[in-house]
Amino acid sequence: MQIKRYEVRSIQEAVTKIRSDLGEEAVILSTKRLRGGKVPLLEVTAARDESEKRSSSREPHDTQVIDNNVISGSADLDKIKNDIDEMKSLLRDFRREVPIRRELSQLKEYLNNLMSVLGTWEKNLFPGALSKIYYHLVANGVSREGAYNLVNTIDKIDSFESTYKLLEDRITKSIPVSDEKKKKGVIAFVGPTGVGKTTTLAKVAAHYAMNEKLGVGLISADTYRIAAAEQLKTYAKIMGLPIKVVSEKEEFKQALNRFSDKDLVLVDTPGKSRNDEGYMEKLSDLLNVSASLETNLLLSLTSSRENMLDAASRFGMVNYDNIIFTKVDEATGYGSMYDVIGQVGKPVSYLTNGQNVPNDIEKANSGRIAKLIMHQS
Repeated sequence: MQIKRYEVRSIQEAVTKIRSDLGEEAVILSTKRLRGGKVPLLEVTAARDESEKRSSSREPHDTQVIDNNVISGSADLDKIKNDIDEMKSLLRDFRREVPIRRELSQLKEYLNNLMSVLGTWEKNLFPGALSKIYYHLVANGVSREGAYNLVNTIDKIDSFESTYKLLEDRITKSIPVSDEKKKKGVIAFVGPTGVGKTTTLAKVAAHYAMNEKLGVGLISADTYRIAAAEQLKTYAKIMGLPIKVVSEKEEFKQALNRFSDKDLVLVDTPGKSRNDEGYMEKLSDLLNVSASLETNLLLSLTSSRENMLDAASRFGMVNYDNIIFTKVDEATGYGSMYDVIGQVGKPVSYLTNGQNVPNDIEKANSGRIAKLIMHQS
């Protein structure tokens, strides 16, 4: 194998030199930025397998060096996806052939190369105002794929302001929210630890008991967390609402029968780790008592997009109906909501933005969520 190292100002310059020295069959092994010089430089290492050189006269090979043309459109997304698939294949091969430390080291080099390609691709992705909007969405937490798909729907570019408003309107139309009709029946609140289930339940209870004048009963099935039931009991006492604490399915059924005269029964569930499969199975069985039971999954906006999607996937076992986004007031970016809503495919019922009961909660509104995603408070 022939290996050469280059110090260049850009990937394009490296590609030109690599093609000249090593030919079309060369591959880039790694790229990294060099520090300390007056002019920013990249160190690029490339190689060509001599066996490929000998066989090139017999069989054509697809070049693996970076194309110097401007990357654009869906064909380039396919190229990046193919690169990722190739990396996955390489990783599977590495697991069979080399120790784990070497695997991770080589995978890191391939990732560095891919990110260099991605950076070059993004710089030329959209013209003018669209490019500004694309980076605005990414900076606010929308995934690169989500931002690309959104901006790519714009087929006519006017001013920045009008294009921005057009995209906001399209996001608004894509956000499903739960029905605004008066709630009745049984509503359960589930979610990872620390997302604010008990406080959110208390806010909803206060709204329906005080504002809508419904008969409301409370059930706490959270006997794992210290003082969780006591917290809900305190809220119930302040609002003058009946409450039952249960730990088993039979007790839950009895509590529901006890509150059969109520318009609305709100159920607080345990806040154990979503990684506890035994807990998830027990929770699913507990809530499988009535076809009319509505379940809300709470996700904190202070968590990462990946964690929210993971929680949404794991809690899928309980077949939740709606999403509630909590801690809006503590989040620094709201773009991740777009990806979560799009992938989960469930309507949003509420947003919560503080600890105050009964305030600091609002019914979900598509336009309001779109403004948050576009970073307008």
